[in-house]
Amino acid sequence: MAPSLAPACPSDDASVDLECGLSASPHAPSRRQLERDLVLAFDSRELRRHEAWFLVETSWLDAWMSFVLGDDDDANAAERPGPLTNDTLFDRAEFRVRANLQQTRDYRGVNPQVYALYAELYGTDDAKPIARWSLDIYAVPVMVDDVREMLHLPKLKSRSLVTEMNEELEVQEKGLGEGLRAPGGEEKESWAYRCLCRCEFLVPCLSRVFGGGPTYKKEKGDCVNRCCKKKSKRRRSKKKEKKSREEEEETSSAEETSSDEEAHGLLA
Repeated sequence: MAPSLAPACPSDDASVDLECGLSASPHAPSRRQLERDLVLAFDSRELRRHEAWFLVETSWLDAWMSFVLGDDDDANAAERPGPLTNDTLFDRAEFRVRANLQQTRDYRGVNPQVYALYAELYGTDDAKPIARWSLDIYAVPVMVDDVREMLHLPKLKSRSLVTEMNEELEVQEKGLGEGLRAPGGEEKESWAYRCLCRCEFLVPCLSRVFGGGPTYKKEKGDCVNRCCKKKSKRRRSKKKEKKSREEEEETSSAEETSSDEEAHGLLA
């Protein structure tokens, strides 16, 4: 009996594919997944030294969690929350914390890096952060200068991370993601970075288009000139040293000759 030519693991049935160890090509991560992974990478239950808790309203965190856990294919999936204003915690008109607030029910605490990520992703609508050394919103507030210093580096880091995430999403929307990804599956360098910083033909092309400009030959020539100047300087210094040694030897020989003549005159 002739052997069957049908595949042992038919790919038209998804359940059979999973049983045979096959899987469909992985989809590019969505904004929901990227935001969730970005925040969870820096979330923590404890603070480092000289850090304070930044209090965020629970309703906003629940809305954000519903968004990142939603599915893009679901028509009823939650939308992105608005700016992080903390209006339910702080009355900006009277410039004071609202009364009868409870931890977990009304607010929760996050570390400075997570708060900076939220602020970079969604903005704060000019709302001031609520920072406390403990999770008690009615405790003594952290001084403004300390808050600024505490958020300085996290803000810079958040700006860089969010920019990279937005660039990755933009590349995916343009359909260029597969061509720019590294073999390991992670995009280590953006398309703009490769064109502007890694392309060896960029400088010659710009020179030809604009009729001039810096070239690598000029830099090489400058380097050669600097090396020649250093060598000539070394040669001059060596000549001076040699000349000074010769003068010292002549002086010493003349002194020895004069001393010999004096001794000969005394013995004569």
